[in-house]
Amino acid sequence: MKKVAAFLLAISCLLTNLTANSPKKLVVLDPSVVEIVYMLGAQDQLAAIATLQFSKIWPEDQTVKLKSVGTYTKPNIEQIVELKPDLVVTSFHSANVNESLAKFNLKTLTLKADSVGDIYKNIEEIGKVTGKEQKASEVVSEIKSKIDSFANSEVKGKKILAVFSSTPLTGFSSKTLPGDIFTKLGLKNIADNVEGSTPIVSTEFILSQNPDYIVVIGGMGGDGDNFLKQNPVLKKTTAAKNGKVLTVPSSLLLRGTPRIGEAVDKFYEMLSK
Repeated sequence: MKKVAAFLLAISCLLTNLTANSPKKLVVLDPSVVEIVYMLGAQDQLAAIATLQFSKIWPEDQTVKLKSVGTYTKPNIEQIVELKPDLVVTSFHSANVNESLAKFNLKTLTLKADSVGDIYKNIEEIGKVTGKEQKASEVVSEIKSKIDSFANSEVKGKKILAVFSSTPLTGFSSKTLPGDIFTKLGLKNIADNVEGSTPIVSTEFILSQNPDYIVVIGGMGGDGDNFLKQNPVLKKTTAAKNGKVLTVPSSLLLRGTPRIGEAVDKFYEMLSK
């Protein structure tokens, strides 16, 4: 009897370990987390994702084949529930989704990406969720190496402002992801001289600060030419005089992607031209 009991206990432990280590069934509503899952090589755990209305999610040739449960701003709760996922990674854009899913006893995880450091933490967290801790550590190390390479960049010490709305003009302080990227490049963010993480900035304030770069987030604040047409007084700034009113895609500075090292590299090239 003792041998039988020991055998049954061993089988029970084995099944428990197999269950614990088996791939999870994930529904991911945050596009940056979808990218993380792919970068970690855990895409087989994706049951469905939320899509974007005006852009694609990397790697495009793979994510277009995945089941969609609506957009990341308006996910379909019924479709998510039908999939019976082990975990739903939600987006801060998906209002009230966590509360709705809790009614069906579904576990949720929401990650923020207000800094490059947050992106590191998100990669490590998804590494734990998917059982890819080692790969997550390697990815974070690679990104840190890329970011550290900009420590003594040519743009260090120059003044910058990023805006994402024309009426009123709204900027990004260093408490945001774009602002943290500016800090990593050694830039002086003039939005830090106004209270708030995304402060309203007047044209008078911008003139007084006279930034070397004005970055217009594409798809939100229009392009550089339209920006200056709407705010002609800003043609007097150093940025405008030197042709440094730049338009960048929102995905380059606003998405907490694990490809942030590449994004910073592309942004630096735009500043340096």
